[in-house]
Amino acid sequence: MTEDQGFSIDSCTAHWLSDAEIPLANKFYRTHNFRGKARRNEPCMVIRDAQRQIIACGILRPLTDSQLLAGVAVAQGYQGQGVARLLLKQMAEAYGENTFTFPYQHLMPFYASLGFVEVVLDGLPSAILDRFNTYRKQGRDIEVMRYQGQP
Repeated sequence: MTEDQGFSIDSCTAHWLSDAEIPLANKFYRTHNFRGKARRNEPCMVIRDAQRQIIACGILRPLTDSQLLAGVAVAQGYQGQGVARLLLKQMAEAYGENTFTFPYQHLMPFYASLGFVEVVLDGLPSAILDRFNTYRKQGRDIEVMRYQGQP
C-alpha cells in the first residue's frame, strides 16, 4: 500500500470484518509493523481507501464486564488526515459505558475529542486494570480512558 496522491477522506469506507476476514486485519498489522492482533469473535473494523486497500484498523476486545478498544492503527502514509477519527467515530456505534482504551499520553486530547475521559484506577474492572498494569510494566506511556459519549 502506498499513499494515494489524490487521497480524500470522503472516498474512504468503514467496514466491520466478518470472522472469515479477520486475517486481513492481521496482515495489515504485520505489513505496517503494528502490535495489533485481531481474533475471531472480536469486533474489528477497517477503513478502506478508494482502491479498497485497508489503511486503518481497530478492535473491540470483549472482556469480563467491559470491552477494550485496542489495536487502533493507521498506515503511515495516511496518518494526520482524519482516518483515525473516521475509524473511531464509526466504531462508536458499538461502544458502551464500559468501553475503555489505553491511549499513549500524547494521544489523550484526540481520544477526549471523541468522547473518552480519563479515569482513576480505583474501581476499574479487574480485566482492564490487569491489562493496563501489564502494559505499563512493559514501559508503555499510557493512561486509561473510558467512553462517555460524544462531547
